[in-house]
Amino acid sequence: MTGDPLTGQDRRQALLRRLAALPPARREALRRAMTGAPAVPGLPLSSGQERLWFLNRFDPADSSNHILWCLRLRGPIDPGGLAAALTAVAGRHEVLRARYRMDGDRPVQVVPPPEPVVLELSDGGADPDAAVLALFDRPFDLENDPPVRAALIELEERHALLCIVLHHIAADGWSLNLLMRELGECYAAHREGRPPELEELPARYADFVAWERKQAERAGAARLAFWTERLAGVPVLDLPADHPRPARWTGRGGRVDLHVPDAEVTRFEQVARQRRSTLFMGLLAAFQATLGAVAGQDDFCVGVPVAGRGRTEFAPLIGYFSNTIALRADLSGDPSFRELLGRVRPATLRALQHAEEPFERILGALRLPRDLSRPPLCQAMFNLTHNLPKDDLLRTAMGDLAVEVYPPPETGRTRAEISVDLYRGPEGLGGSLEYGSDLFSAGTARRVAAAFTGLVTRAGADPDLPLSKLSELSGLSGLKGE
Repeated sequence: MTGDPLTGQDRRQALLRRLAALPPARREALRRAMTGAPAVPGLPLSSGQERLWFLNRFDPADSSNHILWCLRLRGPIDPGGLAAALTAVAGRHEVLRARYRMDGDRPVQVVPPPEPVVLELSDGGADPDAAVLALFDRPFDLENDPPVRAALIELEERHALLCIVLHHIAADGWSLNLLMRELGECYAAHREGRPPELEELPARYADFVAWERKQAERAGAARLAFWTERLAGVPVLDLPADHPRPARWTGRGGRVDLHVPDAEVTRFEQVARQRRSTLFMGLLAAFQATLGAVAGQDDFCVGVPVAGRGRTEFAPLIGYFSNTIALRADLSGDPSFRELLGRVRPATLRALQHAEEPFERILGALRLPRDLSRPPLCQAMFNLTHNLPKDDLLRTAMGDLAVEVYPPPETGRTRAEISVDLYRGPEGLGGSLEYGSDLFSAGTARRVAAAFTGLVTRAGADPDLPLSKLSELSGLSGLKGE
């Protein structure tokens, strides 16, 4: 044997280095085994929460899973009353207070007792949008801080913006309406010196997590098998890009507006009804046809969010309930638009019958090749917000304040390579197309948006044209451009 023998101090330092190199979960498990410390008191996460937790750990600075809502307030603004109202809402909904920590090798949510919600105060100055974006982009420390933050951005006397940012792990689109309803009632009650008139919640988010797991056990392999058989071998949607694809998906994105006039939407709806299809099914078919023409593919997936609140006791709860269903496009044989509707309708109805299967379990079962450069399975997303409650989102008063929605600035984030988010209003079809700006230019996105709306118009006028002709008339000769 050669060399000096290790001293006790050397061995201690070597052991500390080995311990420091262990993953945090292993270190915590070892600490508990050696000290007899009890496990972290925590509740399990839902399937969707687990994926969002992992994504946050993978890239804590990614704000694409932040949800932003802004209101313009006018009147005798009471910052203390707003903070008290936010605190009251968080006191009712555990998920707004939860912290996410490791218990051995699994994440859990630890719910502390109700605590004051801090309302940040700032001056909007000449550029309030900069203050809004700064609030939106700030990373969430999910281990130590609550998954919600709020700020009152002063514009002028008796005039301010109330901006709320939630991490998606604690909320979804449905939750925003609930949050605004309870916030409005709690603020009015504070100003009027009375208790809020809110019904007792029939369940907790933890009840949903337990129900989800029990449903998975009851369904067994059959429900999951529907999806694995339906999606086996589906290729990625390979849209031709303007820029080289980064090695890792970043979530950087942009947005362009969409609009189809009411008369043209009405005609399109009539075509859909002739095939016993809803407006949602018709617009999904048009989006699939647009993507197929752009990518030169007849087989790919489009993700569609669903509310995930099949039980009535979950309806009044703030939390992350929404799920994603992956709808596989079948554009083979250059069908007419009317024929495509005949394919989309039954495929959508079958998917909705199995919509309770968590998207994360489907991803795990499919064992897709690891590719960090793109979102898994669904590179495109489609949403028609026709069934989400929004009366309280669009409220015009909150206590003694006049209120209106403040259109948020473009956040520069997206969750898919390309997606459309639409709504049907009295003036027609409105919404936006979001795109990954690492891949596509704004000019290309505008051309694709125009082609999609053009295809909706053309399909409404002549649904028996084959998709190739519809795409040609809609100005779709490829995605790559400016």
